[in-house]
Amino acid sequence: MFKWLSEFFALAKNYIVFALLLSLSFFLISTNNNVHTQGLQTIGLVTTSYLEAGVKDVLNYFALSSKNEDLERENAQLVDLISRMRETMIENQQLREMLKLKSQSSAKLVPADVVGRTSESGRYLVTLDVGSDNGVEVNDPVVNGRGLVGIVSAVSGQFCLVKTLLDNDSRIAVRLVNAAADGIVVAGSFGQLEMRNVSRRYAISEGDLVETSTLSSLVPPGIVIGIVSRATDEPGNIFKEISVQPVVDYTSISAAFVMQYSPPTGAVDLEKKSRKNSK
Repeated sequence: MFKWLSEFFALAKNYIVFALLLSLSFFLISTNNNVHTQGLQTIGLVTTSYLEAGVKDVLNYFALSSKNEDLERENAQLVDLISRMRETMIENQQLREMLKLKSQSSAKLVPADVVGRTSESGRYLVTLDVGSDNGVEVNDPVVNGRGLVGIVSAVSGQFCLVKTLLDNDSRIAVRLVNAAADGIVVAGSFGQLEMRNVSRRYAISEGDLVETSTLSSLVPPGIVIGIVSRATDEPGNIFKEISVQPVVDYTSISAAFVMQYSPPTGAVDLEKKSRKNSK
């Protein structure tokens, strides 16, 4: 309040002095009972009332300006608080889902925090704060409470790089649960996945669940990949064109598990065969 008062007096000093002198003149006139000054007294009273109203309006303007600045600061603080609360709620939800997964999983899970992301030139990678010192190895699956995040592609002592399902080099053998059809999931466009090598003879609908397949040599079967968002038959194509919405939100993921999984004997050859057919 003192700030805007000082600014006001600095800008309107001359006008204030003039108003005071004018008010003093009218006061002297009003105290004079001379008949000739009665008209001037009336004019002085009217003028003084206008001056008082003007000064009041100016003071109200500066007071409102100061209140607006306070409200803007409070609004910015509230927006920041809401944003941080939303992030905390998302993180808490992810942690609850991961605790549920840990209690249900028979495989050993190494907890990790996401400390970096890369999404350029067709690469979509995340960095976790666990590595070989924690028993993490290349090709270990990475999951969170919703489903499969990706596969470990590089490891150092304390960190590992994860190739997510949105990476152009990602290839995962999957299965349509309702249709009992196997295929390969690869990165699609605009945050979507594509499921390939599924014959047109299968009846597939939007909302069908996609999980990892028993054909995979990298991940155990039954891990959720996503939901079918579109399935079409193109003329001349023996395979369906299937888009899949991943269940993992890669833009907000903050924590994950590295799964220490040993694939069954014989699955490696099947995986290699599926990858060749998908190219």
